[in-house]
Amino acid sequence: MIIQAGFDFQLIARPFIVPDGYLLPRLVVMGLDSEMQLDTIEVVSDEFAGTLEPFRDAILNAFDPKWTKYFAIAHAGIWCENSYDDPILVEARLLAEETEKQGVHMIGHFGIDETGYMSAMAHSYFDQYPSHKDLPRTMTHWVHSKIGVCG
Repeated sequence: MIIQAGFDFQLIARPFIVPDGYLLPRLVVMGLDSEMQLDTIEVVSDEFAGTLEPFRDAILNAFDPKWTKYFAIAHAGIWCENSYDDPILVEARLLAEETEKQGVHMIGHFGIDETGYMSAMAHSYFDQYPSHKDLPRTMTHWVHSKIGVCG
């Protein structure tokens, strides 16, 4: 599965966090390889209580830096709108800085509840964000297919 947009992460994580409409206190990590193919989906906690710090090592161990180039996190609960200094957002930025040193780039952070989701990073197609010009162009993936023909 090729991940083309941030909302793809939300669609993947939602069944783990809000199965059958019931919010569970989970933290999910999703990893992608260098071609934006889904590599890993792991529930790193069933006891997420609004802070990433207790699960930092579990997040870092959820993917193999040899294969995983990009990752996203999703967790139960949303943050205050227009609050850029919310503790969960600060923790996520620190996590992104730490993984960047390992060559693994955080490209998604989602808070999910029964009513919807919030995104602290790109939620639309990555190809539409100038800040993501370093990501593989997934919208033209099939043009570069080894087979050369879709369908």
